[in-house]
Amino acid sequence: MRCEVCGVGERQEKAIRYCLAVGEQFVVVENVPAFVCDRCGETTLQPDVVERLQNTVWSSNRPVRLLETRVYDFV
Repeated sequence: MRCEVCGVGERQEKAIRYCLAVGEQFVVVENVPAFVCDRCGETTLQPDVVERLQNTVWSSNRPVRLLETRVYDFV
């Protein structure tokens, strides 16, 4: 399907790494299904995937592993 953002690229379904900050924690969810433009990189998630992501992040399930993350101040 054609990308609605750049109008040139084609969106392809891929498994991505989804990252977000939740309070003082950085959360990473791997293997998230998404549509990604092969030209501009625009990423789209389906509503059911977003709902499942929210459930995963806010659940008290144990993560599959923990990562140490470096934090820099750009100022």
